[in-house]
Amino acid sequence: MDDAQHQYVDKVATFFTLFGSARAWAEILGWLMICEPAERTQAEIAEDLGLSAGTVSTQLRAHVQLGMVEQVRVRGDRTQRYRLRPGAWYAVMASELERIRALGDLARAGDGVLPRDRPERVTELGDLADFFAREWPPLMERMTAELEKGSA
Repeated sequence: MDDAQHQYVDKVATFFTLFGSARAWAEILGWLMICEPAERTQAEIAEDLGLSAGTVSTQLRAHVQLGMVEQVRVRGDRTQRYRLRPGAWYAVMASELERIRALGDLARAGDGVLPRDRPERVTELGDLADFFAREWPPLMERMTAELEKGSA
């Protein structure tokens, strides 16, 4: 891995650790985003990133379960390889609607206990979530159309 690649992997890892992801999980994600070839074995990932085999195995399993990474076989090679799943980022963005709706539900659950002092501490969340819950599906439809146009 060259310096520029290392810096990018570090940038991805720093970003995702801010949201609670394990550093190794995020480093693997960053590396699978840019590595050449796009498919890597567990051993290659461990060597490339300087991680233990056990850590890579555990974090790859988490990526596979989340649907971000898929296992692939190369013809004539019995070694299991991993790569970022095609469409993984689209799937992540599409799943945001579930979280947005859950935030709206969370805000509405506070309706019976709204504080008199600045009730917007709760209601603002509901207003924002409702707005994005309405706007997100059309936005994703536009993105789908853009992606289909680009692959035509």
